[in-house]
Amino acid sequence: MFNGKYFDRFHNSSLITRKQIWKKVRQKIGNIPQFSIDWDDLTDRFIEPIIWVVDHFSDSLGKIFVSLVWLLIMFVVGVAYWIGLSFYWNISAELTIALVIFGHWILLNVVFHYYMALITPPGLPPDAEKVPHIKARCKKCQSVKPERTHHCSICRTCILRMDHHCPWLNNCVGHFNHRYFFLFMAFVVLGMIFLFIFGAPVIVHELSISDASEPIGYPVFHNGSHLLPKQVEEVTPPRSRSLRRAVSVTVAILCAGILAALGALVGWHARLISRGETSIENLTNKDDREAKRLEGSTFVNPYDCGSYENWRIFLGLSEGRTWRCVFFPSIHPPKGDGISWYFKNDLTHVSYK
Repeated sequence: MFNGKYFDRFHNSSLITRKQIWKKVRQKIGNIPQFSIDWDDLTDRFIEPIIWVVDHFSDSLGKIFVSLVWLLIMFVVGVAYWIGLSFYWNISAELTIALVIFGHWILLNVVFHYYMALITPPGLPPDAEKVPHIKARCKKCQSVKPERTHHCSICRTCILRMDHHCPWLNNCVGHFNHRYFFLFMAFVVLGMIFLFIFGAPVIVHELSISDASEPIGYPVFHNGSHLLPKQVEEVTPPRSRSLRRAVSVTVAILCAGILAALGALVGWHARLISRGETSIENLTNKDDREAKRLEGSTFVNPYDCGSYENWRIFLGLSEGRTWRCVFFPSIHPPKGDGISWYFKNDLTHVSYK
């Protein structure tokens, strides 16, 4: 008789043994002078093909990813109309109207912020003649390099206050489109939560209906002399119901994955925004924090103005703008030009040109 538990135990132990043996072999080979291995160089050689693919096909892959985002949005919205709208309309017309209004508010913000993140240039350094006071130059593209500017190897240019290159945008996330990128993710997460709350009853309803419970044939009535077919409400055919179930489950799985991935990403970016950092600065500041900790002092981020003020700066809530510009589509630019960053004497506040 085959013992599955014994096999799993034997398989796991053999994996551990092989890993231990391979580790010892690496140590032995690395200790031999004539056969010494530079593992960093070996890792670089392994990653080089991946970098080559990204550098040569990033533009094509980016367009594919952007198309997938639009198709995914249309698919989820189409399923919500096809299955969810009829379900809630049979329950309450007033509730359905409220859900449609709230859902379309989320959809409007998702589409607007994604489109703006796509078409808005992240910010390029100006010509050297316009900023003669900036002496720093990029070693790769030779352009002027203001503070917080970094070179993108995929876009092959420097980006003002660069956060990262996003393949789902086929664009860099920088000073002028960072707000659009973050709010797009935030409204997608809100939309996923909305779909889970009000989509759960729909999925339960679709899965609870049994095809076997449907009667064979159709009802009739006797008018005194003949049997005549009785008019009844239209019943969904079993094949169509199976399709509805499959689509409902597919959307639920997609939404769960999107919520988990983007939820974590939104939380991480929110933490960076609260600290006045970009994704790149988070990596460099981490090393500086560790160095200061070893020295017995505290690292101070010169761009950190406090959580509340950092959010106001990031969202562009200045010049009389209110939170309405956050909850509804707005094309207002961010605060500052992304080039000049002036510090106060205590180095804890940044004022923008």
